[in-house]
Amino acid sequence: MNRRQFLRHSVVYGASIALGNLSSCAKTPKASVDDRSLFKIMKIIDAHAHPDVHPDVYPSSTPDLREVDNTSTLKAMKELGMVASSFAAVGDLVFLTQGRLRDSEFKITMVQLEWWVNRLAKSAKVKLVLKASDVPNIIEPNDPPGAILAIEGGDPLEGNPDRVNEFYNFGVRMITLVHGRNNELGDLMRKWRGVDPGPMNNGLTSAGRKVVGRMQDLGMVIDVAHAHPTTLKQISEMSSRPLVDSHTSPCPNEDPTKCGRLRTWKDMELVAKTDGVVCTWPLAYQWGAVTRNTFRDWAKEILEMKKRLGMDHVGLGTDGGGHMPKLINGYRDIRDLVRLMSAMQDVGFSNNEIAAYMGGNFCRVLQRCIS
Repeated sequence: MNRRQFLRHSVVYGASIALGNLSSCAKTPKASVDDRSLFKIMKIIDAHAHPDVHPDVYPSSTPDLREVDNTSTLKAMKELGMVASSFAAVGDLVFLTQGRLRDSEFKITMVQLEWWVNRLAKSAKVKLVLKASDVPNIIEPNDPPGAILAIEGGDPLEGNPDRVNEFYNFGVRMITLVHGRNNELGDLMRKWRGVDPGPMNNGLTSAGRKVVGRMQDLGMVIDVAHAHPTTLKQISEMSSRPLVDSHTSPCPNEDPTKCGRLRTWKDMELVAKTDGVVCTWPLAYQWGAVTRNTFRDWAKEILEMKKRLGMDHVGLGTDGGGHMPKLINGYRDIRDLVRLMSAMQDVGFSNNEIAAYMGGNFCRVLQRCIS
């Protein structure tokens, strides 16, 4: 039995407790969710990934990322039956390469986005998701999955909210405001591999506030991944729509200065209070007595997030293509998400809850933000 067959027969495509009447995100199973013989495929959506990136821009131009990361590819999406994924252009590659890319962040970001549009969307290999209803309900092997164009790092905006309109008109529907440096919009939570991020702004800047407002007026998802706790707090206070932290995990320490890229419960609660979603990834690590090395560890982490944040507020964001330093044992690419589903079943999740995590909750955010 291959992964696709396993998925069809092992997991329900069910209405999560978080989805309410959002019919494009959920489908109520005809039989009891406890009847495993009647499980159907679910709607899997990856909130953060870098699939099939431009070979001449990212990651080959970045010394730390010499080899292509193939943990998220269009081929793997179709084999898994993933209905949609973020296609995230890196918005601060000029900064991260420390001048080895000799152009503006705006230009390099557009090169990445145009690669996906010209190579994949125009040939109908993917379907651009411009509104929530564009996310396919299910894909067969020859169907195009949805591509949610995104930017990781708001640097190409250069603090100008009118640039938000330019990217929106091109098809971008999600922006991570900060990434590798303290930019014109706000501050980041961790230095990028020893590169000096520059002076801090003491939170969300005036330009950042205008960008947040413009994104929500137009209909875009605001991603607070990488954002410093102060920046995150200020975004959450002014946000009128759900926020997403697209790729992180709970921090074993409540001191955010010791958490690196992981989130404290206090920060995750801020995202949840906006009716947003905190998405977790296949990163492996050992932190004192805390071990996150197996699919069961990952599943138990989601269980704790369910208890503390609510099942409505947990989702999937693999950062596939993003070169994580170490992956969960046995995780080779997104097709291995079926092993996470099995582990979630083993630790006690209902099938509707698994469907909520795997895409239902993020789909709800899309409904609220880009309909």
